[in-house]
Amino acid sequence: MAEEQEKDNSTLYIAGIILIAVVGVFILKGRETEHLSSGASTESSQAAFEAANDKRKAGKNVFE
Repeated sequence: MAEEQEKDNSTLYIAGIILIAVVGVFILKGRETEHLSSGASTESSQAAFEAANDKRKAGKNVFE
């Protein structure tokens, strides 16, 4: 007479997927600017910019 109803776990699956997605976003957002650490490549880029800027100023192309 009494039929057993199976418990519907679909909401738990959806909540788990959403939780995993949110945690993944926070992890990726935290690692977003790791590659921008100030190191040798940043210093060489800054030196190249300064050299090009000095060359531009020396060529009378001053826009200031």
